[in-house]
Amino acid sequence: MARIAAALFAACLMFEIPVTAARAEPAAVEPFRAVPLDPPARQSHLGAYATCITGAALVGLSFSLTHRADRAYAEYLVSTDPAQIDVLFDRAARYDHLSQASVLTGEALIAAGLYLRFIRRPSTQRVAVSLEPTRCAVSYRF
Repeated sequence: MARIAAALFAACLMFEIPVTAARAEPAAVEPFRAVPLDPPARQSHLGAYATCITGAALVGLSFSLTHRADRAYAEYLVSTDPAQIDVLFDRAARYDHLSQASVLTGEALIAAGLYLRFIRRPSTQRVAVSLEPTRCAVSYRF
């Protein structure tokens, strides 16, 4: 009996006769529904651009501060007055620390500006309740 069923099934496959499971009628083929997409909301990126420009300005300022620190240190190396030596060394150290702070802050601002412009999603409601049959009842975005 199994050989007859296997031969019948092979014949159906060979002649491409549709075989339905459990006498079920094939479902009518319907095209997919068109899902309307909302146009993206226009959002100003002025804050992101201002953050990037401020960061770039701080990085540029760090070069000037480094140059001032180098000049003060060069004067410290050739100075012979003991009172002037302390002042010049403190000035060189202060400019060096300001340069380091400026470059680190500038890089952080550039990274924050790039995040704000390209990575962060536009702000929408964090919790939304929708009472439609085709949607989830509650959604939470983080």
